[in-house]
Amino acid sequence: MERMFDVAAGIDVHRDTVVVSIRRRQARGPDEVKTVTYETFADGLAAMTTVLREHAVEVVGLESTGVYWQPVVRAIQQALPQISLWLVNPVQVKQVPGRKTDVSDSQWLSRLVMYGLVMPSFVPSAELQELRKLTRHRTKLTADQTRYKNRIIKQIESGGIKLATVCSDVLGKTGRALLDAMLDGVSLDEVSIRALARGTLREKVPQLLRAVRGQISPSTVIVLRQLLRALDAISEDIAHLEAEIQKRLQPMRDEVDRLVQVPGLDEVAAAAVLAETGTDMSVFPSAKKLAAWAGLSPGSDESAGKSKKAPTRKGDKYLRTILVQAAMGAKNTKGSFWQRKFRRLARLGPKKAAVALARSLIGVIFHMLASGASYREPETVPPPPSRLRARLASLAAQIEALGFKITLSPAAAPTATSPVS
Repeated sequence: MERMFDVAAGIDVHRDTVVVSIRRRQARGPDEVKTVTYETFADGLAAMTTVLREHAVEVVGLESTGVYWQPVVRAIQQALPQISLWLVNPVQVKQVPGRKTDVSDSQWLSRLVMYGLVMPSFVPSAELQELRKLTRHRTKLTADQTRYKNRIIKQIESGGIKLATVCSDVLGKTGRALLDAMLDGVSLDEVSIRALARGTLREKVPQLLRAVRGQISPSTVIVLRQLLRALDAISEDIAHLEAEIQKRLQPMRDEVDRLVQVPGLDEVAAAAVLAETGTDMSVFPSAKKLAAWAGLSPGSDESAGKSKKAPTRKGDKYLRTILVQAAMGAKNTKGSFWQRKFRRLARLGPKKAAVALARSLIGVIFHMLASGASYREPETVPPPPSRLRARLASLAAQIEALGFKITLSPAAAPTATSPVS
């Protein structure tokens, strides 16, 4: 095997300790390996980086498990920015043959990175990691907000209050005003409901009057007040997060403005996508690699030359969730490529079709960010020559099967365009 580095380090990360093995190439004989254990306190990580500097380590490899690797990576990036940092997939490490049982994880990692037997994963910059924390926290808060809304609706339904039957949004302006009035003990009649109703619900005063004629028990009042306070606090936190995310997105404003042109992507989704991938697509060799990293590529399970059903690969679950949700929105764009493709794939089931659509979306996003181009419908881009020839041959065979003979010639010279999917 050919060495890629002369001095490499492998780090086995745990919650309380990190085991560091430094491997140095020897002109003759086996490699020299030194293994030391450090605590994961700040001073322990500082001592680790000092030893890495003293040994002139060229590359450091560690597995991306849990969140324990993040402070280790941050300490190395800050103290030794010149070192190549390889964050490797644990699944790929296990698939490399040749490991012996008496070799520690850190020693094995140092050997793998020294010989380039594993591929490094994308390590986001410190700024990108900060933006990720905010967007991921917003995702969780939004889920909490939905949970509290559902619990509130469940409580009022248990009391026979049928606002959900009349109002499309129970906790909209009208629904919230009526609910607050009931919790305050206000007796609602047609006049008071008309004063509280907003928008088109002013035309549904009789239905609203029937909807609020249930009974809310004293215990339900207590529960609803607490749920509403928690919901208001979460909504306020989300608003603060939005403001902070917008501030951190200013350097990426051009990319955000381009991504919101893609059907299914709004500012929230575009910000979340950029927080996961960044704007520099050179870190991903191709759109297919990015799709695999996002967990949107088909799985592979082959044995004895036979392919078996396999789920999609594991990847960035946050990016995958965002893109699948965007795909479900894009399919509702009337007359679009996304709607037509979803209908073609509907035979697979809505979930599989949504994942397939999301994979096409990430391809479009990759090419837009890589080339700086604006959004174009994928079908407006000429297909590759090989696919075009195959399609023409198939169509010609169908026509000849009907008893006709045709001769094909291009109507105009094809123009050079860059693919977006």
